[in-house]
Amino acid sequence: MPPPKKAQDNYRAKYVSLVNKYNRLVHVVKKNSTIFKRLYKNYTVVKQRLLQTLRHADREKKELLRKSMTEKYPLILDHRRRIVFASAEFLEEIEMTQDELAASFYIDTLFERFLPNDFTVRDVLPIPTFHFPVMLKNYEYEGEAGIHPFVHYSMSGKREFEVKRKLFLYYLEPKDISSEVELDYFQKTDKLIRNLTNANDNLQNAKKTIEMHKLMLISLVCSLIEEYNKETSVHLQNIRLLTGYLTEECLRLGLFPTGLHDEIEFAKDINYTSVLHDIGKMGVPKEVLDKKGKLTPEEFESIKKHPRLGATYIKKMIDMFAADPAFSGYEGFLSVPYDICLHHHERWDGTGYPDKMAGEAIPFCARVVALVDSYDAMRAKRSYNVPKSHAECVRVIADASGKQFAPDVVQAFLNIEGKFDELEYE
Repeated sequence: MPPPKKAQDNYRAKYVSLVNKYNRLVHVVKKNSTIFKRLYKNYTVVKQRLLQTLRHADREKKELLRKSMTEKYPLILDHRRRIVFASAEFLEEIEMTQDELAASFYIDTLFERFLPNDFTVRDVLPIPTFHFPVMLKNYEYEGEAGIHPFVHYSMSGKREFEVKRKLFLYYLEPKDISSEVELDYFQKTDKLIRNLTNANDNLQNAKKTIEMHKLMLISLVCSLIEEYNKETSVHLQNIRLLTGYLTEECLRLGLFPTGLHDEIEFAKDINYTSVLHDIGKMGVPKEVLDKKGKLTPEEFESIKKHPRLGATYIKKMIDMFAADPAFSGYEGFLSVPYDICLHHHERWDGTGYPDKMAGEAIPFCARVVALVDSYDAMRAKRSYNVPKSHAECVRVIADASGKQFAPDVVQAFLNIEGKFDELEYE
C-alpha cells in the first residue's frame, strides 16, 4: 500500500531541499576551487618574478636585498625619496602596493618630519624612534563605509651612505604598536569620560544650588508681599501656575527670543519670577491697595507707580550682586524680573505704562506676564471689579490681540485656554 499523499509531499519537499543544498555545496566547492587556482597561479607568477629579479640583480642590489632580509628592515628608502625596498608583509599591512606607497604623501612626511636631512655627514646615523600612523583605505566597519582606522607604527632605523652609487639609504624598521596605542586611547577616553561625568555632576549640583537660591529669594519676597497684602498673595500663586502653562506653549511654538543660551532655563526664570511682577505695590500706600470701590484719579496714579518701584527694587539687587564676582551670574537671572516688573503694564499698541513701549520693543517675558496678569485680574474677586467667567476672559483677550496683547502670545493662550479653565476661582 503506497504511503498517504501527505507523507509523499513531505518526502518530496525534503528531497527538493536536499537537492538544493547539494547544488549550493557544489557551487561553493567550484567557487573555492577557482579561487585556489587563481591564488596558486598568482603565487607561481610572483615566485617566478622573484627568481627572475634575483638572477638579473647586480651585486649591489643582491647585497641590499640580503641585508634587508638578514637585518630585518622592511622598508628602505634613498635620499631622493625613492623606495629601494618594501617587504610584501609591510605592504600587505598598510594595504598598498609599492607604487601606491611611492606616490603617497607618507614618503614626503617621513622625509620632512622624521628622517635626518644633513647630507654633509656620511657616517652611519641612527634614526630615533618615532610614531607613524598609516590610514587603512579599504576598511569598512559592519557595512558602514568611510570609517578608516589606522595602523600605528613605532619606526626606527639608521641611515648609511653607499659610496659606489653615492646614495644615502634609510633603513627603517616599522613595529606595529596599534594595540598599545588603542589601549592608551581607550584608557585616556575612559579617564576623560570619568572626568566629564564628575564635572557634569558638579555642574548639576551647582545648578540645583542656584535653583534653590532663586526659590529662596523669591519665596522670601513673596512672604513679605503676603504680609503686606493678602489679596496679592493669592494672585501670585495663580500667576506662577498660569505663567508656567503659557511659557510652555510659547516654547513649543518657538516664540522665544533668538540668541538665548538656554531656552529651558529662560522659561524657568519667567515662571519663577512672574510672582515678582507686583512687588512694587509694597511702595503703594496700604489704604489704597485695600480700598473698597473705585479709586480716585490720584489713587490710580499712585497704583501706576508700582511697575517702576518694583523695577527699582530689583535693580538694587542687581547692583548688589554685580559688586561681588561670586554672585555675578545672578545678574542675567534678575534681568528677567526687572523686565517683568517694569513692563508688564505696557500694551502692544503703545498706550500702556510706564514707558508707552509698543510691539516687539516690549520684553518677551513682560508680554507673557501681561496676559496672565490680566486674565487672573478679570477672573478673581477684587474690590474694584466683578469676576468674569473663563469664556468671557477668553473673548476679551482674543479681542485685545494686537491692541493690548502680543498676537502670537494670544494665539498660544488660545491653544491652551482649557488649562486656564481648570484653575478654580471663588
